Amino acid sequence: MTHWRCLLLAAAAVLVACGQKPPSWDVLLSGKIVGQYPDYVVTVTAPGQLSVQRPGMAVQTVSVEPIAQHCLRGPRDCGYAVEQMLLLLRDP
Repeated sequence: MTHWRCLLLAAAAVLVACGQKPPSWDVLLSGKIVGQYPDYVVTVTAPGQLSVQRPGMAVQTVSVEPIAQHCLRGPRDCGYAVEQMLLLLRDP
């Protein structure tokens, strides 16, 4: 998980170098959720707000900004914040 932030930054740098806009935190975290839980459906309801539909469970809302702030601190904080989010989204 510590390499996750480095990979995201490298991907963003490549996109910027190619003239493309880097992905938003909404898109990056949505991909992380679906990568961990393929059956979940994630939609961006507003900038910085994700709605996660989990089969057989209540819909969960994820605020992106606090996680993004942790990720800006460094890979250890980023990994921790993303792991905590994923744990909160799993089966009860």
